[in-house]
Amino acid sequence: MKFCKYHGAGNDFVLIDNRAGEIPEDKKASLAKRVCDRSGEIGADGLLLVETSDVADAKMRIFNPDGSEPAMCGNGIRCVAKHVHDKGITKDEIAIETLAGIKTVRMSKENDITYVRVNMGKPLLERRDIPATGEGRLFEENIEAAGKELKIYAVNTGVPHVVIFVSDIRLAEVKNVGRAVRNHPLFPKGTNVNFVEIVCANLFKIRTYERGVEDETLACGTGITAAGVICVMIGEANSEDSIEIVAEGGTVYVEVDLKGTEIETAYMKGPAEFVSEGEIDV
Repeated sequence: MKFCKYHGAGNDFVLIDNRAGEIPEDKKASLAKRVCDRSGEIGADGLLLVETSDVADAKMRIFNPDGSEPAMCGNGIRCVAKHVHDKGITKDEIAIETLAGIKTVRMSKENDITYVRVNMGKPLLERRDIPATGEGRLFEENIEAAGKELKIYAVNTGVPHVVIFVSDIRLAEVKNVGRAVRNHPLFPKGTNVNFVEIVCANLFKIRTYERGVEDETLACGTGITAAGVICVMIGEANSEDSIEIVAEGGTVYVEVDLKGTEIETAYMKGPAEFVSEGEIDV
């Protein structure tokens, strides 16, 4: 079966077009473990499956290297959008069904690179939506992890994320602290963990420890969105302008729509690039 490799700001994926239904449901998780293994045939941060949808132009399924299936992937959906656009859905605006709902994406081209702007929906702050123990909102909390006292901010931007601000992104203990926060009792189902450095007005640097990958990745689209949302909420970013967030693998932009003091909608814009294609026995 044919597969393609794509990446969004360095976050790389094996993408298989499964609109003919050749990969059965009970084989998807094990296939993800196989193709994402970097010591094996291909290697990737995740497996993307493009499937048919009764409610949108296409459906995205995303599986982590450990076989788990998150509800959403920001960099992944941009790669899926580029794939279905290049393979025949040539509208500038495409609706893609995800487990986190239908996401509308808009295509553009800048300097021969495809950019995809994704409507990420309303960020969720309730503990039940993150999910986390306790009641009410989990916006800001102090916890202990990896022997450190940490101030964390939490939000669900399709999947749960924690944001931790650091003074120097190069010195962030992404794997050690990230793993500890990801497995903290506050988050019974785990969380992604983002370390953010404030550079100047509306410019930030980020590194992310991803749940399911269980390692640092070069970029995380939902994590970048989470960082942008939190930066606006604590007054470190101006909501009237685009927020530039630089990951290890590239730059992604976040915009937000405010309704009073609430963020009604967050948007993420970043590149999606085709890398290569090949054949694999599934």
